[in-house]
Amino acid sequence: MTFLIGSRALRVALVALLWCSALAEAVDEDTKVLVLAQPLARADAIWMAQSKGFFKAEGLAVSVRWMTSGADMLGVFGQGRDGGDFVVVSELSAVNFWQSVRPDFVVIAALARDAEGYVGIAKAGISDAQALGAKAVATRLGSTSAWLLGEYLRAHGMSERDVELKNEGPESILAWDPGAADGAAAFFVREPYGARALAKHGDHVHLLTTARGYGHGYLLLGTWKRYLEDHPGVAERLLRALDRGRVYAADHKNEVVEFARGMFGGDDVGAVEADYASSDGVVGLDRITFEDFQRLGGWMMEAGLLTAPFDPKAFFDPAPLRASLPDRVAPEFP
Repeated sequence: MTFLIGSRALRVALVALLWCSALAEAVDEDTKVLVLAQPLARADAIWMAQSKGFFKAEGLAVSVRWMTSGADMLGVFGQGRDGGDFVVVSELSAVNFWQSVRPDFVVIAALARDAEGYVGIAKAGISDAQALGAKAVATRLGSTSAWLLGEYLRAHGMSERDVELKNEGPESILAWDPGAADGAAAFFVREPYGARALAKHGDHVHLLTTARGYGHGYLLLGTWKRYLEDHPGVAERLLRALDRGRVYAADHKNEVVEFARGMFGGDDVGAVEADYASSDGVVGLDRITFEDFQRLGGWMMEAGLLTAPFDPKAFFDPAPLRASLPDRVAPEFP
């Protein structure tokens, strides 16, 4: 899921930077680390690593710059060293960014993934993939939801050519008229739009599928190849701290929710609780990740979103994980 936690995130970025400044002065310049990330609920490994001192325990002075726009974040990161040392980014954005700056950018770990946060909501009477044949199916083209629609269709012997694709943003599902003869038969969207549509449209619609078994939305940790070369050992320490944050977040739901409330403001913590329940903490590069990205790369190539075939050897760099958390790297990764 891709929930942003409140509108105060940009102001919080300044607080986070100031919070880390005193610590940064006390350590060697090489251990100062700037991470760019969106204030997403499934970034809880970062939240806990920061608030519980796990970064500090690894000898790192980590500042997190929270940015609400993923495009703006990658624009800043693309400036190079002054734009940040590490970036936390979604799977499609990571592949798009990689192809625009290759071979300089690499992903060193998946931090979290989510299948339940992407759903297909269908009209009553549409019970399986075959029932979608020749009918209109709405999704945001070029998005994770569109990719997972394609994987769902292929898993049932179909493809996007067997349906009538409609390019609609996820919010359009709320204006959907499931009873209209010429309307969409189904929407493939991210949450919370699916749940909101089920509540609004009642018995006229139902949950056709989640992405479980077809693919996942990801939160990835990326960096520059030159940063890894110029700062040996830093990525390894960062990953160890993040893994401690992952474990702590999994065992302390209440503290995760309270951190979000205090850091980003507001009393509506439903988004945090939903992500906590549906996201899987990873901090690794496992077989599921490898297989998902093989499928994602193939889909992006077929959809015209890649100018050259996806190359996992160029996209992923498992070396920092092998040095710090060797059991988290599957043999599929070179």
